[in-house]
Amino acid sequence: MKIENFRQFRGIQEIEFINPSLPEGNVTVIFGENGRGKTGLFRAIMFCLFGERRLSQDGGVSHKEIQLVNTSALEATEGAPVRTSVDLEFMHDKKIYNLRRAIRGMIDAGQIIEEEDEKKLIVTIDGNSKTLATSEIDPTINNILDRRVKDYFLFDGEKIERLTRANIEQQKEISAGIRNLLNVDALETSIRIIGRVAKTIDRELSDSSNEELSRIMNRLSDNEEEQNRLQQQIEGLANEIRLARHEIEKTDNELEKFNEIRHLLERRKSLERELNTLEQQAKDFLAEMRNQVCKAASLIVAPTVINVFEHIEHQKQKGEIPSEIRHDLIERIINEKRCICGNDICEGSESYNHIMDWLKRTKDIKTQDVALSLWRHLGDVRNHFGDDASIVERNLQQYGNITSDIANINRNLENVRNQIGTSERQDATKLEGHRKSLQDNIISLIANDRRAQEQFEQLKQENDRLRALLKEEKLKVGLNDEMSRRSILVRDTQDALTEVYNQFTCEIKKLIGDSATQIFRELLDKEGRDNLRTIVVNDDYSLQVLDRYKKPFLANISAGQRQIMSISIIAALAITASQGKKIEIPLFMDTPFGRLSYEHRQHLINIVPTFASQWVLLATDTEFRRQEAQLLKNGGKWAKFYLLHSTGEGNTEIRQQDIDSAQVILRDEEEYQ
Repeated sequence: MKIENFRQFRGIQEIEFINPSLPEGNVTVIFGENGRGKTGLFRAIMFCLFGERRLSQDGGVSHKEIQLVNTSALEATEGAPVRTSVDLEFMHDKKIYNLRRAIRGMIDAGQIIEEEDEKKLIVTIDGNSKTLATSEIDPTINNILDRRVKDYFLFDGEKIERLTRANIEQQKEISAGIRNLLNVDALETSIRIIGRVAKTIDRELSDSSNEELSRIMNRLSDNEEEQNRLQQQIEGLANEIRLARHEIEKTDNELEKFNEIRHLLERRKSLERELNTLEQQAKDFLAEMRNQVCKAASLIVAPTVINVFEHIEHQKQKGEIPSEIRHDLIERIINEKRCICGNDICEGSESYNHIMDWLKRTKDIKTQDVALSLWRHLGDVRNHFGDDASIVERNLQQYGNITSDIANINRNLENVRNQIGTSERQDATKLEGHRKSLQDNIISLIANDRRAQEQFEQLKQENDRLRALLKEEKLKVGLNDEMSRRSILVRDTQDALTEVYNQFTCEIKKLIGDSATQIFRELLDKEGRDNLRTIVVNDDYSLQVLDRYKKPFLANISAGQRQIMSISIIAALAITASQGKKIEIPLFMDTPFGRLSYEHRQHLINIVPTFASQWVLLATDTEFRRQEAQLLKNGGKWAKFYLLHSTGEGNTEIRQQDIDSAQVILRDEEEYQ
């Protein structure tokens, strides 16, 4: 890749992701401090391929706010245009592609204006080159890599963090990923059109003389309109939450400019990370306890269950259940007045009285069978009382401990906030007040979202019920009625298409879950592999981890294991986007080591090169140390090493380094202590 005056990179600079002398090497390390332009290199690739300025991690930043032309180059030209370009050479399906995309920028009345300048693609097949028409470039690139799945090839810390939280952001991220992978635009369009046709026909039917039919149709129409309104509200709330969190990040960046409170900001950041982890664990425990309600409810009737079981057990021991002699046999002896030994049985005799006692002690055969079946069932239930009670008690204790820890952290956070808010710098105090109002707003938005989600689920259940009633009523009106037949056909068609769409979604969920599970287990340490089994994408697009007993266990996994889970999910999305093959586009990972233990880092370094054709590791000095460098070198996959060097005025120079020099440039973990 060759870049010219792109973002922090002034002038013409090049970076090569392969080493011809090491054909098996597919790992490139780009090392630099935060702000040096590591993610900018991924942005350059996306700009060249798709003309995209924004990345998913830019949040609510508008397209116009993202400047691509190097600022120093603009200022040096004194108003003259500056050319910014990215040239990318890559191979796909044995064809060589040389793509160039360029813009020109200039400063006009204090404003930076950027306009498209050049777009060119040359395709070389067996040594024969052809320049494609401009109109063919975007479709050609999109056939190689669908632009809707491009963001899956950048792992950044924020995306990894989002996926560790079981909230609307996690669900939205997974939902968007699955929808993009489905690539069923035509099917979605068909469902929408059929839905509009169904409403048109239903409105005509609602004008019929059948009052019940009209009533059901009106209720169904109101239900669907309310569902649409709530869906828009939920999407709006999700966007507001995302924007508020982005605004908090911007506020934090402004606060960090005040050196006198920087230590307080670091303390708060640490506390908030810990709080997020605990709140996530609390949510997971609540979800787990909800799943155990049915089992736990049996403990309420435990004394009764035990009493009934012991009563039947006592009867069994006495031989009353099952009876020594069948009830019908005794009745036959009494009716025939003759014993099975041939002796006559006279009423009032001692033999007769013994037989009548037997009759009183015997039960009807059906009653005995029911009693024995109940005894076996209650015995099984009784055997689980101890385990169920222990699980409930343990979960309640752990949930109580977590809520207690959350309360302590909130008190510490409030103390830190007060110290920041009473800073002598009035501008810092104002920013802190703004941040506090944003946090309060997020809490309110999340509560509103939860209520809207609950209402939406209730409406969906009501919609299913109304549809069933509608179908019955249409049949009552008569299949001979042309309008009724058309309405039933249209609704059935819509339901069939929706079922196909849902089936596709379920298949993709399972595919992603299976792929993520395979990667997850390879990345875990031995203890994790022994205890954790499966990653599941739930119906609501939330994530769950099952233990070796196939029980939900997400609430109990560590922060490092959560990060491994997130990396596994993102990798599964990337692999699925590559149609299950080896990922051809370079897979960028921006500071992925975060909270990982040394063993987890070791597995990540060893495993990623096996499923990615190229791995570009964007690393800082706190994450990529001599230990990680040695692991990477030992694997024999490390091809290139680049250092992003600051040249002043916000500019960065890409410097290629010998891999052996990493041991000199990097530091050991102990040197950070």
